Amino acid sequence: MKPWRAVVLEPIDKRNYRALFRMQLKPGQESFVTPPRWTLARCYVRLFGESFEHLPHLICADTRIVGYVTTACDPNSADDYWIDDIMIDAANQGQGYGRAAVCATVAMILARYPRCRGVQLTCFRDNRNAEALYRSLGFEPTGGVDSEFGEPNYILRAGALDRLRK
Repeated sequence: MKPWRAVVLEPIDKRNYRALFRMQLKPGQESFVTPPRWTLARCYVRLFGESFEHLPHLICADTRIVGYVTTACDPNSADDYWIDDIMIDAANQGQGYGRAAVCATVAMILARYPRCRGVQLTCFRDNRNAEALYRSLGFEPTGGVDSEFGEPNYILRAGALDRLRK
């Protein structure tokens, strides 16, 4: 399954990090994702631990920055690969960029980490649109909850994972 929108993941670095801080959510969405400054800090303090590679990326479409995503992946594991945060800027929501960004992120994880057999994420219960998107891509509830927020975890594996492999 290929997304209909084309996006590129651009690593966040000293030349582009300020774009992350200009992104906004729609009113009422503030609790759905870690604020941009915090998400970047989580990567650089290695919140998940030293065995994880923490990668922040801007989500770009054409010449525009439409969102950001951070991943936390343990390259020595089979299924400890996480989409830690993903956000589409308010002005770009509802245009297919979220679906394209999740697909591009999973494809990036699979290409970078050959041992990966499962990609996980947490979805806030009140974020019904994100939950519907994740489920439509094949993410399934794990039965576990995030230790930080107590929100449900989801995993993408097997055939659903293979459909997003580049």
